[in-house]
Order: sequence, then C-alpha cells, then structure tokens
Amino acid sequence: MSRLSSHLNRLKAARAQLLDNGIVPEGLLPESIERSWSRCLSTGQSLEVNLQIAPLSQAELEAIREKNARLLHQARPEMENLQSQTTGTQSMVILTDAQGTILHALGDPDFVSKAQQVALQPGVSWSEENTGTNAIGTALVEQAPVLVMGAEHYYSQNTFLNCSASPILDPYGHTIGVLDVSGDSRQPQAHTMGLVRMSAQMIENRLFAAEFTREITLHFHARPEFIGTLWEGIAVFSPDGRLIAINRNGGVQLGVKHVRVGHALFDELFDTSLSLLLSNARRSNSVPLKTSLGRQLYVKVDAGVTLSTMPGLRERAAPEKSAIAAAASAEASMARLDHLDSGDPQLRQAIDRIRKVLRRDIPILVEGETGTGKELLAKAIHQSSGRKGLFVAINCASIPEGLIEAELFGYEEGAFTGAKRSGVAGKIMQANGGTLFLDEIGEMPLALQARLLRVLQEREIVPLGGAKGAPVDFALVSATNRKLLDRVDEGLFREDLYYRINGLRVTLPALRQRTDLELLVARILQEESDAAVELDEEALQVLRRHPWRGNVRQLRNVLRAALAFAGTGQVIETHHFPEDFLEELEKAVSEPQAPPVRVTRLQLGSEADRIRDAMRQHAGNVTQAARALGIGRATLYRRIKHLQLHF
Repeated sequence: MSRLSSHLNRLKAARAQLLDNGIVPEGLLPESIERSWSRCLSTGQSLEVNLQIAPLSQAELEAIREKNARLLHQARPEMENLQSQTTGTQSMVILTDAQGTILHALGDPDFVSKAQQVALQPGVSWSEENTGTNAIGTALVEQAPVLVMGAEHYYSQNTFLNCSASPILDPYGHTIGVLDVSGDSRQPQAHTMGLVRMSAQMIENRLFAAEFTREITLHFHARPEFIGTLWEGIAVFSPDGRLIAINRNGGVQLGVKHVRVGHALFDELFDTSLSLLLSNARRSNSVPLKTSLGRQLYVKVDAGVTLSTMPGLRERAAPEKSAIAAAASAEASMARLDHLDSGDPQLRQAIDRIRKVLRRDIPILVEGETGTGKELLAKAIHQSSGRKGLFVAINCASIPEGLIEAELFGYEEGAFTGAKRSGVAGKIMQANGGTLFLDEIGEMPLALQARLLRVLQEREIVPLGGAKGAPVDFALVSATNRKLLDRVDEGLFREDLYYRINGLRVTLPALRQRTDLELLVARILQEESDAAVELDEEALQVLRRHPWRGNVRQLRNVLRAALAFAGTGQVIETHHFPEDFLEELEKAVSEPQAPPVRVTRLQLGSEADRIRDAMRQHAGNVTQAARALGIGRATLYRRIKHLQLHF
C-alpha cells in the first residue's frame, strides 16, 4: 500500500470515529491536525454544518487593510511571484492579518470563483473559531507552518481544498499575518508548502529591510556563502549593543529558540564586543564570529554603518578607541587599488587599466568567477576615486524580483498603501556622491534594466510613486560571473545597457591562474591573525596544487579554519586544513588531467584576417569557422557585423 493510500485510509477511519462516536482518535492524524480537531470538537462545532459567512463590508475591509498597510505592501510582490509559480494548478494565494481575516487574494479565476462558495475571499476570517481546522487558522494557533489536505479540514464543505500556510512574523517576533496557498485537492501540489515557507521568509526579510535603515544590522550564517540569501540570520542592534530585532533564521543560527528582543545584549549573545566586531568588519567583507554557545558564524555588517552614525558607541567603547582608530586607518590604505596589487601580471594589468580611467566618469564592468574578489576590487575603486559619498552595493541575484525595484529606486511618501511616511531612499540615491556597485548585474530583470538605462542616460532618478526626478551623481561599477555578451545574444540582457555599463571591462583572474599565491596567503594570515603565522613547506605545496574552485573566498575561509585548528601555534601544517578541502584536492589529483588550454586563433594576429581565413577554409560555414576560432557562432556573427566583413 502506498504512503498516500495509507494516509487516506487512516483519515477516513478518523472521520468515521469523529462522526459516529464524537471522539478524535489518537495516532491516525498528523499531530497538528489531531490537536486542531480536538479544539474544534471541544467548542461543539459540527462537521456537517453548512457555514454561511458574510464578508466584511468594503469600508470595514479597507479599514483593516489600512491597519495592515505595511504588511500588504511588502507581501504583494511575493504573492505575485508565488502565484506565477503556481499558475495552472487550480489554486490561489492568500494573505491574512493576525486574526486570520483575508486581506488580499490572487489566483486562477475558475478556482477563485469556486473558493468564494465557501467564503474563501477577502473580508472573511479563517480563524479556527470561524471555519474549523484549516491551514490559515491552525497555523495561527500552532504558530508554525501547517499543511491541511482534503478531508483533514474539520468542516466537510472544505474538504475539496488542499491548503499550505505559514505565519509571517514582524521584525520583533510578533505574528502579523499568514501566507497561504489553497488549491483543488485533486491537483498535485508536492512543492507548495516549501514555496509558501520561502515566500513568507522573503516577506519577513523585506519587512526588516524597510524597518531598519540606520541601525546596526548584522547578516550572518554558519556558512559565509549563505550570507545575503534567504537563509541568512538577520539581527538589528542599537548603538549600545541592545538587540532591537531578530528574524526567525537568526534564532536558529544562534542556537536559541527564544531571544529576548529589547533585553538581550550583544555581549551576551556573542563572545566579543560590538565595537570590536565593527572594527573587524572594516577590514573584511565576512567576519568570523562565535556565539556565546560556541557556534562558529560569519557576519556581514550593513554598508554605511560607521562610528559617526552611532553617537553612543564611542563612549561605550572608549577602551578600544585606539584599536578602532587604527582599524579605520588600516582600512583607508588596505582598501585602495595599491593594496590589491600583489604581483600577479594579469591582476596588475587590470589595476593599471582602472587607474587610467579613475575620476573620468567611465563605468567599469568587472568580470570574473565567483570568489575572485569582484566586490573587493569595487571597494578599492571607490576608495581610490576620491569620491566622498558612500560605497553602496546591491546583489542583483539575491534580491527577489519584486523587491529589487524598490531597493534600487526607493519610494516617496504616500506612494502606495504601506509606504513609510518619510518615504525610503533607494540604493541609487544613497550612492549619490559615491559609488554604486551592482553585483551579478547579468541577473537583473529586463524591466529593471530599462529603468536603470534611463537613470544612466539622464542622471536623474524618479522613485516609485514619484512624479519629479532628482539628479544623481555616482560612479558605477558592475560585476558578473557570466559573459554578458552571451546574455545579450540570449535576449536576457539589453545590448544598449551592456554598452552603457561597459566603459571599461576588466577580468579578474581565477586564483588557480594567479602567480602571487604566497604573497596573498601572507596577507590574509596577517589580516586574520594578531600573531605572526607561517605555513610549512608541505602545507604551501598543498595550496599550490589545489584547483581553487572557490577562488580567493575559498582560500580565505580555508586559512581561517586552519588558524582555528592550529590554536596558539605559529606554524600551519597540512593536518590543520579542513577535511573537505583536502578531499577536494585528492579528487582533483585523481581525475584525468584536462588537455592544455588551446590558444584560439582569434587571439593571434589581425582579427579581420583571422575571421576571413577561417571562413575561407570552411567554405563560409559559420558554425565550423566559429569552432575553429574557439568562439561561439553568435559571437562570430556579431564580430563580422562589427567589422563590416562580407563573404
């Protein structure tokens, strides 16, 4: 018997006992459903009652929506995204307030009409008291995500539904609503619960972003690559180190179920002081940090947080004042282009080219594999540019499409229901007078590319809901780990925007291609350790042989771990390296060696002559000629057009 058939049989038996004997049997239902049925039974509700629930009047509904305006604003883009992922499944996406009253719903028209027959519509409360066991009401009682399938609903009239719901918490840990997807129970919805939980988390993270713009916000995770993703922990602290807010993942990462917001102090949660963390954060994009329970985390402090913006911190951190000042001074020199030049010829060539266009208002496009240090280079460009404004970074790949527009352009007061009274300045305006860094720009949605192009052309920004533009002046640095021209050929990136952001294109070499490994290791060890630390020769040879798929980011993390394992020793040996790092090396050594990189004919001599020669040798066959030149067919077509060649 299949798992589903077994569940349906148990469910049928449970309903029969409830109908015939008036009891909720133990062990036949999921625990959350069993508890909910018991609650409904205790209030005297009957399974077969035909509920007739009238929705609130339009005026009453609008009043509740206004009360929940911020939730509605932050949830709508995620609801639209969730609906697009469930289109065609006979379902609808629902948002409720903290009492279970439906505020907003989107879905397939046929199913929405069917759902209205059981009052699954805006203005109706789907609390357990009103509608028995259901995902929305039960999630509110259980304070946890809940899946209610078919006949698990208490009322028989609702058994045609499959419902997946997750509570939404505000930045202070209070439940303010529920996100739900309800659909026809006959339609497969295997991944719906996961999508709902992810979307609820995105809404919570958006609420964080909107709520806190000037406070000290920490983004953290046990694995540094997860910082900036949906799974990161977020905690907000006041300048004196008091915890203001923390998201759900933050509690998980800290290893504590309940954190007392407003009472917990930074020093109680972590094994260092807030001032020292901020000092270290100036020197590194991702700072290692241990919790008071001994958990190893990596932390990123939001850009723009400085001592000057935290008047209370200087007094509290007086004993560490000199160390902080030294760190700030070190940052000023370390972050400049000079510091990045560690002797590798390819990197030095890129830096030399950048120096020639500094202060000339020429946009720079940085290409390179993940982990090669594109953001570090962008920060160095900013530090060397002489610009007095902020360095503002945004990762176009990690922000949901519905959020990125507000992130970039901001919005005005009263622009829409839920907008902050003061409005919010977008990242572009925050970068006014400074540098805007657009990481993974190849992932930017096409609609946003058009808006960005207008800003770059007109040097003026109009926030969402605004009627008037405001002038902006910023240096632009973009980065990508893809070949943007390939994205252009695929129709995923605008060609006019590509040439607008590509005033100068530089490519960062992968770590395995660099010749400055020893100096790079020495610099990282100096930055990560207060004591003088060296590598023995065997350990250095291991680093030289490694394939470095994670590039400089991987190197830094490996050395951090080695420092931890070495303890108070001043020499790092091979056994101090993490096991997975050594296993990766063993695997690379055991794999067949790839043939040497072929120098393409397109890298030699006159480009036009090479193309003519290849086309002639292959009788005008573009596919074969492109293969011989070591480039893509679309690239060859583009070069032929650019060079005005005729065959």
